[in-house]
Amino acid sequence: MTTVTESDIQELKTLIQSQTEQLNTIQQIQNEQFHTIHKEITDLKLSNAKIEGILQSQQPFMQKMPDLAEKIGELKNWKQIGLIFVTAVISSIFSGTMGGVIGWLLRSAKP
Repeated sequence: MTTVTESDIQELKTLIQSQTEQLNTIQQIQNEQFHTIHKEITDLKLSNAKIEGILQSQQPFMQKMPDLAEKIGELKNWKQIGLIFVTAVISSIFSGTMGGVIGWLLRSAKP
């Protein structure tokens, strides 16, 4: 019976050692994966910091956009007003309605 017990004990020792080696291997793989993930997180944090820096540097420009849009809208209004005025003057010259007034203005307003 001692022979069977000795062989069983040896088999158990071998099983325990193989399981311990497997656990060590799994732990090493998990440590490597953890380090890889940690490195990726660090890289993402650096990229995020760079993007935030770029956004902070461009924030004054973004704040000026509504003002610029308003000025562009005003320019469009002035362009439309100018275009209407020029069109009215040209059409009045060709139609003769304002011809007398324009001629009077060109003659230095002498009655």
